[in-house]
Amino acid sequence: MIAAGAIDCEGAPRDLGFDQGRACRAAIRADARALGFGPGLRARAASLLAGGRGRRAALRRDLERHFPHLAERTAGIASGAGLPLEALVALLARELLDPERAAVEAAAFAASAPSALELRLRSPDRLVRRSVAPDGGYANLTIARPGLGAALAGVNERGLAAAALPLGAPRTGERCQAPAVLLAEDCLERLDAVEKALEWCERRPGGGRARLLFADATGACGALEIDGEKRCRLGLGELGRARPEAAFDARVDPTARSLSIERAGEPPERFVLASRS
Repeated sequence: MIAAGAIDCEGAPRDLGFDQGRACRAAIRADARALGFGPGLRARAASLLAGGRGRRAALRRDLERHFPHLAERTAGIASGAGLPLEALVALLARELLDPERAAVEAAAFAASAPSALELRLRSPDRLVRRSVAPDGGYANLTIARPGLGAALAGVNERGLAAAALPLGAPRTGERCQAPAVLLAEDCLERLDAVEKALEWCERRPGGGRARLLFADATGACGALEIDGEKRCRLGLGELGRARPEAAFDARVDPTARSLSIERAGEPPERFVLASRS
């Protein structure tokens, strides 16, 4: 399990990734070893994972084509962890293309505050990441996995909050083999309001099935259901609210630019992102 506290990353996308890879080196290497990757293990990994090589190649191609900042960040994580890039692409594929392994198990708007997002997290090995000075983008505070460049959920300095729930991998033959859940990271990096985030995700490529939730500091909220190239906005009535008695492991508050994490048997940890505006 990643230690309590947040890691700080800054600079260009590759530098952001390098900071994460270096800080989470042991956890990323352990995950990579579970897939057959590691120092001196490339040949073994290639033989063990040959069946998924085509899918990973398509994922890497579309990651570089449609999500260039994330592609650079992923390369930086690989460098910081001292692993080949294909190991990080394999980890990304495992985390985002297999809903059974998805770290985010459920997401909803908080019943007590419609602009807040609440998440149930399956994996205890999660990371709180503070991108304090990203080149060309907004500072943001996110929940991720040690070897994952994309945010699972988070909030940026302008008060836009997002959460990504993967529901299914891109199908064979889909135009984009990079999963649509990656769009949440795009929005946190670039945008400042729910309507802009919804419009961005409606127009940008992203494959598979996913649900994206957005809230902002004005109190606005919205959700988008994605199925391949289909995009459908969801109303609060369709999505439902989190029941007050439901136990959620994380809460993202766009007004306070904060997120809190609960671990069993421990008091909640709260992290705050100071605005630069």
